Order: sequence, then structure tokens, then C-alpha cells
Amino acid sequence: MTDDSTRGRKLLKQHGNVQLSQECVAAPRGRQLFRYFVGPADGPAKAFDTPHGAWAYFQELTGEERPGD
Repeated sequence: MTDDSTRGRKLLKQHGNVQLSQECVAAPRGRQLFRYFVGPADGPAKAFDTPHGAWAYFQELTGEERPGD
């Protein structure tokens, strides 16, 4: 994820070169909406609307096992 694409994002987890980050965006009626991004630190990231989707993709890229697997 390049600097231009990560402004305003909070890094949640990193494993090797793979990063999981979160961004808060404005939503209707003054609510907060979060988007999640997973990808290499030096490349493009894939966007997710749900944390569990982003986490599953992060685990797929890093080879980390899920509890119970």
C-alpha cells in the first residue's frame, strides 16, 4: 500500500510485507463507516466492507491459521 493510498488509514496488523488497515469514512446521518484494506506494504490493497472478510484474506495471504483449523 503506497503512501498516497494509505492516508487516513490506521494500521491494525502487519505480518511480513502484508498489512491490514482500517479507514473511517463519512456515512449518512452522521454515522461512522469503516472500510478495511489488505495488501502488500509496497503494492495495491484489496478493500473490504467487513472486518471478517478482511481478516480472512489477510490470513490467506500470510498463511496464518484461524483458531480451530
